[in-house]
Amino acid sequence: MKASILACAMFLLAAARANSTDLIFGEWWTPGFNARVVIYECGNQACGKITWLWEETPQDIADKRPLIGRAIFSGLTRLEPNKWGDGRIYNPEDGRSYSSDIALLSTNTLAVNGCVMLFCKRQVWRRFDSSQCPPVAANQ
Repeated sequence: MKASILACAMFLLAAARANSTDLIFGEWWTPGFNARVVIYECGNQACGKITWLWEETPQDIADKRPLIGRAIFSGLTRLEPNKWGDGRIYNPEDGRSYSSDIALLSTNTLAVNGCVMLFCKRQVWRRFDSSQCPPVAANQ
């Protein structure tokens, strides 16, 4: 009897962990396929960093430091499955950080918002697929 209760509890715990995995985690192409960003769990938050760039340090941006490996998302908290907010996104183009939220639109598309006060800019990122080279827009 105790063994069956323990087995049932372990099954429920495993199921809860499986359901808590968000599909936002993984590697994503930014618009124009200029960069790839990996989004990953960091404690109870979601974080992200640049993993690949078309140009190592584009000349027309404010941040001239090396960008590969640079944190781009910080402090994102889970609002609901596949939707994270109340975080920050770093924009190397102007060297500033903005309030941010991200939400899965489909298995292969992610809405990324950066806001200053009431003004927001939205981008749609595509899931990275290493089998597609050169990159193409992912099927939704």
